[in-house]
Amino acid sequence: MVKEVLEQLFDSPVKVKLLKLFLRNPDYFFEIGEIARRIKSDSSVCRRQVSKLESINLITSKLKSNKKVYSVNSDFGFYTELRTLVLKSSPASKDKILKRLKVIGAIKLVLLSGVFVNLDNARVDLLVVGDNIDNKKMGAFLRDLEAEVGKEIDYVVLSLKEFRYRHDMFDRFLRDILEKPHEKLINKLKV
Repeated sequence: MVKEVLEQLFDSPVKVKLLKLFLRNPDYFFEIGEIARRIKSDSSVCRRQVSKLESINLITSKLKSNKKVYSVNSDFGFYTELRTLVLKSSPASKDKILKRLKVIGAIKLVLLSGVFVNLDNARVDLLVVGDNIDNKKMGAFLRDLEAEVGKEIDYVVLSLKEFRYRHDMFDRFLRDILEKPHEKLINKLKV
């Protein structure tokens, strides 16, 4: 039984994204279309992988407004261990994040917090400071990152001028971000 469960859990990259989505959002019910959109995959592939997870009882389904919706089953035998594994693992490759951010604009500071450092009560997951930020590229980057992480990213983008102003006036929001656990990916400001 354990071997079958492991084979069903880790047999595809899409399934890993599904695990992140469901285990990072344990109280939510998702339709297949929303699942496919959130993890940036084809709905038929999602439906097939969700069925496999449902067959081992990790995912449950119910009808809601005549549509089938899915959620994680917290009574699954390895739920706690699996959730701990997913939450402790790096939600996204820091090298990929760095590479993508470098082409978005003149980035001076990037802080990862929240989901990236396993902190539940963080003000934001991502703080980006820079100038000439391409909003279209930033939006595409965030959608890709959310698909990989498995949850919506709370983020803030500040211009260099706005960051310095807020930093110099001891802005509470900014101080909360800087005082709580975080990781600096880019730190040209020596903060």
